Amino acid sequence: MSVLKAKLRFSFLCDYASVSREGKLNLNGIFENINIRTFPGHHPIMFIVANIAGVNNKDKFTCELIQPGDKKIAAIASEVKGDLDRNFGFIGQFVNVRYEMPGQYWIKFYIDNKEIGMHRFAVRSI
Repeated sequence: MSVLKAKLRFSFLCDYASVSREGKLNLNGIFENINIRTFPGHHPIMFIVANIAGVNNKDKFTCELIQPGDKKIAAIASEVKGDLDRNFGFIGQFVNVRYEMPGQYWIKFYIDNKEIGMHRFAVRSI
């Protein structure tokens, strides 16, 4: 398939994610916002889970964590591996990310350097 057919089907931020022996996706503590008392601040760990249709083995997958002002603050890259008749499932984790300011943040998803979708979330001051 062509990278033009790649499509982000869903994405979640959560406290923990895993896949069971039976192939079932387990998500614990799904959230949409990160609350921080003082800035800059850190968030200890978050998992990003994504499901992407229309990819081939050997395609390059990347997700980037972007802060306001379009500055990349973290990234995860992987090669697509798996059955070509199934969607590509990804579980990654961001550990001890430093957030400089409150605002809207994004996780952008790429296949072979082409953006295929994004996940927005808010970092708020409490």
